[in-house]
Amino acid sequence: MNLLYYYPNRPTLIPPDPKSPMNPKPNYINELEKTGKFIAEQKWNGDNILVYTDDCSFWNRRKGLHRYEPLPETTKALKLFPKGCIINLELVHYRTKLIKNYLLIHSLLAWAGSVLTGKTWSDARLILEDFFQTMSQKLDGSGLHLSPVWKTGFWKLFQEADGETIEGIVLKEPKGKLVISAGTIPDVTYMLKIRKPSKKYKF
Repeated sequence: MNLLYYYPNRPTLIPPDPKSPMNPKPNYINELEKTGKFIAEQKWNGDNILVYTDDCSFWNRRKGLHRYEPLPETTKALKLFPKGCIINLELVHYRTKLIKNYLLIHSLLAWAGSVLTGKTWSDARLILEDFFQTMSQKLDGSGLHLSPVWKTGFWKLFQEADGETIEGIVLKEPKGKLVISAGTIPDVTYMLKIRKPSKKYKF
């Protein structure tokens, strides 16, 4: 790892309904959607990972090497990225029964040797969208996927989450500034994580 370790941005965890968190109604999530400030992504049940493209190493959010050994086709695809990238992705493998080797890329902390200091989530997204569009055929079958985004239908997306494979949703402000921190995990407010109520996660 030639680049300095930077911690991934950690979303703020909020209840799906502050008035009735265990039996939520759609009002609260609908109001967040109506602000027009957010896009939505699915929150998969996985490990938050940083991948450094200099050596294709996988790092957990506690500044340690992750035990995951990528498939050869995944490593081959990661080598298509420029050197000096830090990719933030969700590794769906260990926590799910049926889905394995599914890597969902949702942001960047560095691109081609440049740390994205002062850049927004949208800036990182546009870089990724351009890369995936250019390299779509070469990335096919690699296990790497660009996380889909929704601009509407947040409550429906939340309802469709099974609470196990997909735990809920994450709302993101595209204009939110990435926090680049080498000292500690940054808790950010431009991302809001909303999990389905369960025995494991209660409010």
